[in-house]
Amino acid sequence: MSASKLLVEFIGTFFLVLVIGMTAFDPSLPAGLAPVAIGAVLATMIFAVGHISGAHFNPAVTLALTIRGATPRKDTGPYMLVQIGAAVAAGLIVMWASPPLSEEAAASLPLDLQIVPTMVFETLFTFALVMVILNVATAKALAGNQFFGLAIGLVVMVGAYVAGPVSGGAFNPAVTFALGTMGIADWSDVWMHFCGQISGSLLAVSVFLFTERQSAGD
Repeated sequence: MSASKLLVEFIGTFFLVLVIGMTAFDPSLPAGLAPVAIGAVLATMIFAVGHISGAHFNPAVTLALTIRGATPRKDTGPYMLVQIGAAVAAGLIVMWASPPLSEEAAASLPLDLQIVPTMVFETLFTFALVMVILNVATAKALAGNQFFGLAIGLVVMVGAYVAGPVSGGAFNPAVTFALGTMGIADWSDVWMHFCGQISGSLLAVSVFLFTERQSAGD
């Protein structure tokens, strides 16, 4: 296991979560721009370090890529631990650095998550995210493409717009740990995220492997 891989996984996950935390409840930011910032920083970090670590920044992605065979199993645990550690570290810095929330914003936290909608939307958009990653970053037909980072950033941006009001729009167990750390989500509710994220990841890799086999047989 290369230390450089773990370092850039930490850096990428850290800045992703830092942007999520600093923009999601920033009253000075025009409404609706937080998902753009989140998608942009994700795409940027993927382009910057994807050649070093694969730029997972997400335990659900690492799980899928391990099953796919694109990530060595010996890297799976260290990647996940570094991603979660980076997310928690970024969450703590957000809590330290961000200005006090308005009374209205503070009253809306933690998120009022409903079990079925939260699990459905976290499953759907984790599936979409992982399916995009598997295709643009690991499919032989798209090997060497230059748009992979943009595609991944865009699907997260769209997911944040659509699922954000329902589930918080995490699609990432590391982000969920950060939401709990920052008080955006109640720790007693995060299991909904985890179940949806793992389900979405497993469903995406199953669909990807099925379509790959079908394509190979044509």
